[in-house]
Amino acid sequence: MKLKQTKENAISALGKKQFFKLVCGASLTDVSMVENLSFVYSLAGVHVIDLAPSADVIFAAERGIERALKYSSVHQYISTSAHPLIMASLQLDKDPHFRKAKVNYDVCDLCNACVKICPTEAFAIERTGETAMGRIGEERAGGLIYKIERCFGCGICPEYCHVDAISMVDTKPTPKETLGEMISLGVKSVEFHFGKNFYVIEEMWNEIKNLVNRFELISFSIGSKLLNDDEIKKAANLCYKLAGKDIILQCDGSPMSGAIDKLLRNGNNGDNLSFHVAEIIEREKLPVYLQISGGTNQNSYMKAIDSGIKINGIAVGSYARKLLMPYLNNLEDEEVLNEAIQKAKSLVDSVKKTIEMIK
Repeated sequence: MKLKQTKENAISALGKKQFFKLVCGASLTDVSMVENLSFVYSLAGVHVIDLAPSADVIFAAERGIERALKYSSVHQYISTSAHPLIMASLQLDKDPHFRKAKVNYDVCDLCNACVKICPTEAFAIERTGETAMGRIGEERAGGLIYKIERCFGCGICPEYCHVDAISMVDTKPTPKETLGEMISLGVKSVEFHFGKNFYVIEEMWNEIKNLVNRFELISFSIGSKLLNDDEIKKAANLCYKLAGKDIILQCDGSPMSGAIDKLLRNGNNGDNLSFHVAEIIEREKLPVYLQISGGTNQNSYMKAIDSGIKINGIAVGSYARKLLMPYLNNLEDEEVLNEAIQKAKSLVDSVKKTIEMIK
């Protein structure tokens, strides 16, 4: 399958400061979930869909987009020119976006905490005829079911596991080989995550630059959790030095925290961390696009504008996925699908409405 994509819609949205990127997750490999998320959010009008660098995942997203285009031709949600751009996320150094939960089943006491906290429902308790009372007073039986393909690496489950049965492990794709594979699949956009050791990208740039130049849109994720203020500034300038103007610099706040209930209830501060990264990079006056991410939700773009930060758009991952979790397994029901689309559209339109309000 070859993807038929162009960057014009995304570039136009960046220029108008109306850009919205759906982040499925650099470690999310559940193809059914990716397809359904891509389907609904394409109908809602996203400009880019950020994915794990896997052929199966890329194809799943494309199936979702094609479903959306066919559906929209009848229901007029979007035009055929609004084809979202597929973006593959690549790891160049240790980065929290590229990890999975690992379960020690011998230690697990089936307390159900991970089941309750997981935003993508990756955990479940297998029920059998024999039951016992769990630590927190709930019935438990059988064993823990862990759907690893649903894990996107948020890292919240180990914090809630009282017996330390869950840990996080890194995934390590090879950049040059992965870039070549993405090009062969027709992917037109790529995002690099370089972690604490941001200088590694300069060390390997000569090896990968000919491949990178074949992508139409290039993004670099710069994280507040990994770099201090001076390193953020140096990383931004290095990215511009290597890749030139009109790249996206993703200002990452608290990665994968937008769907954590306790943060939402208490006022998630993740987007404020992304604002801090954006403020530092903005002072460098580089000819690049600034896009916030990490802990973002439907209020983040307005908060950024109110803070005086000049950004071109927003990426939403954890919150966007959790918003649609109640609907994804029943999209064949027209009423359920319509409700899912409206939920997604309300989130995507939060950017456009903010721009219209300040004009």
